[in-house]
Amino acid sequence: MKIIAERDIKYIKFTAWFFILLAALGLLLKAGQVKKETFELVIGQAALLGVLLLISLSRLNELLGDCKKTTKTAPVFIMAGLLLGWSLQAYREIARQYGIIVTPGAGQVNVPNPGVITIDTVMIIASIILLGPLLEEMLFRFIGLGLVRQLARPGRRAWCLGAWAIIISALFALLHDPEPAGFTAYFLPSLAYSLIYLRHGVVASFIVHSAGNAWVLIS
Repeated sequence: MKIIAERDIKYIKFTAWFFILLAALGLLLKAGQVKKETFELVIGQAALLGVLLLISLSRLNELLGDCKKTTKTAPVFIMAGLLLGWSLQAYREIARQYGIIVTPGAGQVNVPNPGVITIDTVMIIASIILLGPLLEEMLFRFIGLGLVRQLARPGRRAWCLGAWAIIISALFALLHDPEPAGFTAYFLPSLAYSLIYLRHGVVASFIVHSAGNAWVLIS
């Protein structure tokens, strides 16, 4: 009973801090007079991320271990993400040469006017580079793949993880609602994030994902 009580207290504390920080973020956005669309995007992502973290609270030590593990190797993962972003741009250019236009999916968040720096622009960029990748890595990799890795039988674990990585990568691509030509531009990076997660942890896959988005955004 004592262990259960301590666990309940941990969840209650996290939930309280989550609502405090979410309210503070909402007040900050209101004070900055961001557009309604920006407010809903950022608050929605932050709220869903909080829910995912709450669900994953029992695996907090794993998260902290991933953070510690990538302290020294973060620059390597940043370079890997930039290389992945460059590869996606190269893929689009090659496709264009063959008359195939690969456009961002309808579900992709885009900066409305990158040349004009406003608080809306800053928050949307933060969403693309930080909140979005963190949310997606927690959902698809840490929870999606992580639970399969925990539950799969040792003899079938590799097969289950491989099959599930393909499934969640397809779901990841469809979530961005791309045209048929753009499906690969989301599916293959998601497979790469999955492999990086399985080998190096969710912090590493987040860094690669974030750096890749940053490259696509600035190029």
